[in-house]
Amino acid sequence: METALTRSQSDLRLASNAYCDETVAEGWVEETGGIAGLADTLMHGRPDTSGGVGFYAARIGAQSKAPALVLARIAADSSAARKGLAEVTSEAETVLRSRDKNASNRGDVMSFERALVRAQMAHRGFQEALDLVSVRSDMDVLPVAQQVEAFAVMIDDARRTADRLADKYVGEGTTGS
Repeated sequence: METALTRSQSDLRLASNAYCDETVAEGWVEETGGIAGLADTLMHGRPDTSGGVGFYAARIGAQSKAPALVLARIAADSSAARKGLAEVTSEAETVLRSRDKNASNRGDVMSFERALVRAQMAHRGFQEALDLVSVRSDMDVLPVAQQVEAFAVMIDDARRTADRLADKYVGEGTTGS
C-alpha cells in the first residue's frame, strides 16, 4: 500500500510539473520570473506589456494574422490545454480516492495549485486572443468561444478538486484542537 501511495503522489507531482512545462513549451504562457512574476500575474492579470497585447495573443498574431488561422490556433491550443489539465486533475482525484489518511501532502497540493495557476494564465491568453480576433472579423467565433469556455469550466472543476486535496492534507494531517 505504501508503494502505491508514494507512486500516486509522485505521479501527481510529475503530471503537474509536466503540465506547467507544457504551458510554457507550447507558448500558451510566458515563463514567469519566479514567485514575484507569478504573484504579479495573479494580482494584475498579466505582466505589464507596455500597453500592448499579452504574450499569447502577440505570439499567435491575434491582431494581424488571418482570423481563420488565429481562431484555429486558439481552438487547438485551448483543447490541448483542457486535455492536459484533465489528466492532472485525474491524478489528483486518484490521491483523493486513497483511503490512507496521509495520501495528500504539501508537495502534491502545491504542485497541483501551480498547474491551476498556469491553466488560468493560459485561459486568460486564449480569451484575450479570441477577443482581439473577434473584433476584426465577421466570422462566427462561437465554436471557438465555446471551447475556451469549456476550458474555463475545467479550471473551475480542477479548482474544486484542489480545494478537496488541500482539505485532505490539512484536515487529516492535524489533530483536533
